[in-house]
Amino acid sequence: MKRKVLFYGELPPRIYHGISLSNSRILAVLRTKYSVLEVEDRSGFRGRVYSLALFVFSLIKLVKFSLGTIDLYYTNLPMSFFGLCKTYITIITVKVLSPRTKVITHLHRGDFLTFNSYPKNRFIFKLFRNKIDLILVLSKTSCQEITSNYPDLGDKVTVLHNTVELVNSENRAPSSQMLNDERRFFCLCNYLQSKRIHNLVLLANSEPKFYIDFNGAKSNLEYIEKLNNLNTSSMCLFDDVIGGAEKENKIANAKALLLPSMNEGMPLVILESLSQGTPVICYNIGCISDYLGVDYPGLVLELTDEAFREKMKWIDSISDEEYLKLRVTSFSLFWDNYDPAKLAKSILKTFDSM
Repeated sequence: MKRKVLFYGELPPRIYHGISLSNSRILAVLRTKYSVLEVEDRSGFRGRVYSLALFVFSLIKLVKFSLGTIDLYYTNLPMSFFGLCKTYITIITVKVLSPRTKVITHLHRGDFLTFNSYPKNRFIFKLFRNKIDLILVLSKTSCQEITSNYPDLGDKVTVLHNTVELVNSENRAPSSQMLNDERRFFCLCNYLQSKRIHNLVLLANSEPKFYIDFNGAKSNLEYIEKLNNLNTSSMCLFDDVIGGAEKENKIANAKALLLPSMNEGMPLVILESLSQGTPVICYNIGCISDYLGVDYPGLVLELTDEAFREKMKWIDSISDEEYLKLRVTSFSLFWDNYDPAKLAKSILKTFDSM
């Protein structure tokens, strides 16, 4: 008989961001060996009252599933007080009804130190840590940050690198046929103020050669209007969510992927870009340098818009030979280290050990 895994968290297509996509990928791997029960968290981007009502509904479903035999309870580790309180309540609920269940939580973000700097957050995390059996983190840096603050968690934190599922899994190395002058910069993220898209729009409209395509969920119409007003020279195109082969092709045909956010852990879009051999320009924040390496050419070390602009100018000015070399470097970085097939084995090995 297959062991049972109970999952609680956000999933696409209702919630479409890096964490939900990672959840979906990991559950797909687990289904090859485990019986997986899902309780979807639908409260993202909702008002507090409505979110609470949806949480109660999810909790009822968790109770229903926990009345049977559950071997593993898998859920995300949010970096917000309200989010961690919800997760803590779900763990207590599952453990009361199924005491032998092992609890695995997944930290997808890279801002644990910021979260832990607030007393109320430390209070709930100290309660939380006593109820879990394993914390999955994205990088060695995240692991060190947690264990240096909570040494008792030393043997309960393990690194599970991120990766992405690809429609076209054939790893075709970049070639000279990919060189052309029509490539545009590309930014793939939801239209949220925190992603600093407006900074990128201002930057593009101050440089007549920086054409940028955007794709993402338009959840805030006021912000979209703001972006359109900033696009004074029509240097930017704002399109909706894109997925599958269409997304992979658009990434592959981009000059570079741009990530202007300064609040990230390890965005999946970076790995999506590297998998196609498309260079990435992003700030050195969160776990990003652990994945790219501190010497990756597109890593912006100074956290300023001007430093980001200079990196775009650099990649726009290099020779075809240098650009092709950068694409090969990006491509090899993904397929040598984050091949989905290899990491699927790591997922199963981690869950099997519990």
